[in-house]
Amino acid sequence: MKIHSEDSTDMKTTDTQLQANIDWACNEGQVDCAKINPGGVCYEPNTPTSHASFVMNDYYRSHGSTEEACDFNHTGQIISGDPSYRRCRYDVV
Repeated sequence: MKIHSEDSTDMKTTDTQLQANIDWACNEGQVDCAKINPGGVCYEPNTPTSHASFVMNDYYRSHGSTEEACDFNHTGQIISGDPSYRRCRYDVV
């Protein structure tokens, strides 16, 4: 089994910080956020943590999977494993 390196949120991060990450990634970060919008395959659970994890990982993956691409003002963290769930599939290497 191959272990993947993924970007996720730091669990101590506030919802306000997570929403700022979502807003930035979906606008300036050029992440396609359709999957976390209502009706999208990653909309549920409808929480800042879940949505931020998805968009932060997408940004991380599309920007070379570097530590810098996971930083998000010190609110991201690199984890092992595939965080995909149900129909919500994260891009993995």
